[in-house]
Amino acid sequence: MNLTNIDNITPSQVNGFFYRIVLQKYEKDILGTEGSKNAGGRYNDKGIDGVLYLGENETVAIAERKRKGPLSDGKFVIGKIEVKLDKVLNLTREENLGVLGITKSDLVKREEDGGYEITRAIGRAAFKKGYEALLVPSITGEGNNLVVFIPNLKDKQKQVRLIETKQLSI
Repeated sequence: MNLTNIDNITPSQVNGFFYRIVLQKYEKDILGTEGSKNAGGRYNDKGIDGVLYLGENETVAIAERKRKGPLSDGKFVIGKIEVKLDKVLNLTREENLGVLGITKSDLVKREEDGGYEITRAIGRAAFKKGYEALLVPSITGEGNNLVVFIPNLKDKQKQVRLIETKQLSI
């Protein structure tokens, strides 16, 4: 892995709708990042605030949530979130992975198999370089995730905006 090559990758724009599932009691804070701060995530170390994980569609969001436990353990809502980002590190493109000397399989390794070491290093490097987000394959194999670095946004209210929430029926 060669993260110094991150400067050789042209940032992508990402404009569209993404999804997030939370317990109903957190509906009013669906864009919050406290969970990833407290537990850490695939692309951020524990204690790092401002990292928001989104799925590219409802199927990805549901699959990601199911990885954490059954959906029968509470009432959930799904939020539709509009994003307008100009500086995204797109790690769904093979050529970008090649520039960094990594493969898709490096990005979807389980934590216990050492996968988070690589992905968290990528997250730290992208954040320091001012990227607004990462577009990455979901470990579930269902599609892609958008990992938004809230502190790097110029105008959070315009760039990441909740459109609606609805009760999740599964």
